[in-house]
Amino acid sequence: MEKQLTEIQSAINSILNIKSLVRKKKKKQADKKKELFVAIINSIEQIITRQNLMYIDLQLDFAKYDESFLDTIDALIILHFGKEGAELISWYLWERQNPDNSLNFLMDEFDNEIHINSVQELWDLLLQINPKYNE
Repeated sequence: MEKQLTEIQSAINSILNIKSLVRKKKKKQADKKKELFVAIINSIEQIITRQNLMYIDLQLDFAKYDESFLDTIDALIILHFGKEGAELISWYLWERQNPDNSLNFLMDEFDNEIHINSVQELWDLLLQINPKYNE
């Protein structure tokens, strides 16, 4: 990465005929938390997909094998996000998508549909529920 920054700086210097300084912006703690959350949820989705495919293709049920691992992750999610946040995450993982790949949606208190199409949107909704999740 350092070499790329040096190359960018040299290009800017030669194009603009100036002496420039290029610095890499440090990630904020909030951005790091969001990236970690997205990675965790994506990993859990991959486990669920693997379980389903193994069962459909080979009639192998990995649910018991993964159960203690997923129970541990669930407990950590409850610990961090509380019951309400954990229920939303659980809905996203297990109920959002139907077997035919159609998507379900949530309803707010005014009967408006809430569509969550990505893990990033899930994160944003969790922060709307409780901004302290990002602390």
